[in-house]
This record gives sequence, structure tokens and C-alpha cells, in this order.
Amino acid sequence: MRLNITMPKSLVKALRKEVSTTGKSKFIAEAVEEKMARLRREQALKALEKLPPALPHIKDSATFISELRSENEERANRLGI
Repeated sequence: MRLNITMPKSLVKALRKEVSTTGKSKFIAEAVEEKMARLRREQALKALEKLPPALPHIKDSATFISELRSENEERANRLGI
């Protein structure tokens, strides 16, 4: 699909300097895809922040995870894994 956009002159100059004539469309499409993915991640994080905690009984998640890993290592050692 063809698209006509307006960009600051300095950005166009930088684009022309860094990207070949035949690669500009692909470069811009990839940049827009990256920005859209970042926006979707930010929106998802904001939505998650509004949810209640999944495990409210855990006071210190770092300690909890560390203990789980330690228990898993001990179990793996006992089983010879």
C-alpha cells in the first residue's frame, strides 16, 4: 500500500544518508512495527497494573522466587537430574 507522509527535514536527511533508496520503505515499515509493538506492550502493562495482585500472600517476590529455585535445585540433586 502506498502512503504519503510528512517528516521533519532533518529526519529525511538522516534517512537518506543511512538507508539505500530501495530500502527506505522497508526501513520505515520496520520502525513503525517496532513502535506499534512498544505501544501495545505499554498498553498491556497499564492494563495489568489495574488488576488485583495474583498472589497477594507473597510479601517479597524476590525472596519467594529465590526459595522456589533453591527447592527446585535440591529436588533435582536428589533425583540426579
